[in-house]
Amino acid sequence: MTATAHEKERQTLQQWLTKHGSAVASIGGLLFCIIFFTITTGIKGESIWSPAKLSTLIGDVIVTALMSVGAVFIYSLGNMDVSIGKQVGLYSTLLVLIGNATGSLLAAILVCLLIAVVIGVINGSAGELLHMYSVISSVVFMMVLSGISTIIYSNIGSRNISMNPGINLTLFRQPWFMLLVLVAETLVIGYFFYFTKFGKYARAIGANQKATAQSGVHIILYRVIPYIFLACCLVTASLFQMGYTGAASDATGTGFEMNVMVSLILGGMPLKGGMKSRLSCAIIGSLTYSLLAVGLPIIGVPTRLTFLIKAAIFLIVVLITCREKHGVLPR
Repeated sequence: MTATAHEKERQTLQQWLTKHGSAVASIGGLLFCIIFFTITTGIKGESIWSPAKLSTLIGDVIVTALMSVGAVFIYSLGNMDVSIGKQVGLYSTLLVLIGNATGSLLAAILVCLLIAVVIGVINGSAGELLHMYSVISSVVFMMVLSGISTIIYSNIGSRNISMNPGINLTLFRQPWFMLLVLVAETLVIGYFFYFTKFGKYARAIGANQKATAQSGVHIILYRVIPYIFLACCLVTASLFQMGYTGAASDATGTGFEMNVMVSLILGGMPLKGGMKSRLSCAIIGSLTYSLLAVGLPIIGVPTRLTFLIKAAIFLIVVLITCREKHGVLPR
């Protein structure tokens, strides 16, 4: 083979790695976690694949993935929503309160969907209308929802509330049903993300908003739609979060926004969004993050050190996969 042929192969490989490097890294990280925890937890005598731990892992993965799948739309815009955790906390609380009051989850789900859509519309439009970073409106909602939650639990006089035993939540604890709903949500979101103008324009806005606007795209509309998709996904995740435990508390949802962000970054999602955004980032990242969350304590890592390890891994992944060509990190 001539030197020219070798050079062409090298350039082809380099181009392929440039285009698919983050995907390769995220899948490699997932496979490493699977192999590492399979070996180390087996040595400890409490395998991560034992029925008890697998049940915990599935529950953790499903809730995180349900949120992350919806958040892909938001991150493709180059935005992030830091009110996710407080929204899930409020929706879980309302599901219990309204469910107990009416004896049915249907009314509670409809109320949560209505509130979630209103929050989504405001979050999606505020940034463009008020000429500020979209994350600021989500910070405001995070604080407002935190205050509402505090008031609710202060009036109740307890930090925990349980669903009436008369409402059967068994279905929401079944692994097959949890996986079925996740697959269904992924297919629906995937269809809109890849095969409709909603996903196309969302990625285009993340890549270059000015050029997209000059092409005649209604920026506010196609910023709001992704937040409505996220709203539906958050209510679904809240239903399973509440259904799995059969209760809600003032701490429900705490830190979920960071779980989603870390999961998406571990899955290879670019922080600046754009055309490289992929739905697979949500699934791969959620499984990787949940393996770390469940596996590290099994092998004897203290809880505080677990957070440090996950933070270090997150920072390394960001620095490797999200660096700009002529800069440090995207704005």
